[in-house]
Amino acid sequence: MLKILAKAMGGTLPPLPAAELDKALKERRQEFDDAVRQTIPQALARLQTEQVMLPKSVELRGIFRFAHRLDSPEQWQEQENRCAEARGRLLAGEDFAKVAAQVSQDATKELGGRLGSRFLDPLKPLDQQLARLRPQGISPVFEVDNGFWCYRLEKKSAGKPMTFSGMPWEAKRILLRQTLHQLMEIDSDRQPLAMLSPLSTDK
Repeated sequence: MLKILAKAMGGTLPPLPAAELDKALKERRQEFDDAVRQTIPQALARLQTEQVMLPKSVELRGIFRFAHRLDSPEQWQEQENRCAEARGRLLAGEDFAKVAAQVSQDATKELGGRLGSRFLDPLKPLDQQLARLRPQGISPVFEVDNGFWCYRLEKKSAGKPMTFSGMPWEAKRILLRQTLHQLMEIDSDRQPLAMLSPLSTDK
């Protein structure tokens, strides 16, 4: 329940009485129910009838260092430092596969850190930064829910016109989220409805 309340209030619980938090949760739930009845069908109808573009995609290699939310701040800092050190080696010109094999804690370290193709979601800050990279560019160190990533962009692919029904699921999810974002009216002092939606992947 506390996790749901935190999402309803924008990710953190403010110092409010339980009754006010319960009221905020009910309001957000009502907004979500309204979206399910009206906004989501409207978004799907628009995507099915209008010409849409397949989202841009990138091919990446990555180095990952794991950290758990119950780990101490010192452990998180150590893992960030290890990822930053690996990034420094990459910027100095070391072979990515070698660095990944020695440092990364992701299973793809056995594949030279190759992560395959990924559609970019323009509403996600991390993807916004990845979109600005040039081929062979090294990303900053990104903190995620379970640790830290550093990426190298291998290849960019531009979007192309497609029917929504013919797109891969991940591309559909991104386009539906974008369309919902455009359709929903958001008060300046409230959070987007997408925070309560299963379509949302943000932290």
